[in-house]
Amino acid sequence: TKGERIFFMFSSAGHDEAYFEAPETFDIKRNTGPSLPFGAGPHFCGGAAVARSLITEVALPKLFAACPDLRLHGEVPFTGWAFRGPTKMPVAW
Repeated sequence: TKGERIFFMFSSAGHDEAYFEAPETFDIKRNTGPSLPFGAGPHFCGGAAVARSLITEVALPKLFAACPDLRLHGEVPFTGWAFRGPTKMPVAW
């Protein structure tokens, strides 16, 4: 339906019997080229390391230097299915 949100379950894509013989069987020599989760081979988002570094080594130290009394003030709920994270983070200083 137009406007409806969808999510691709990449792990299930590797189980398509039209592309993978015996998809439920572990085979270390299997050609993972057509596998969606591996994007034609093992990969990891290069930007993830950059983002993690910018947050932990730049943004948070600057925030805590500017607001030394900053502290959590309440529950920090984590939700999400594919992308899990906090939905709010109440703070006080």
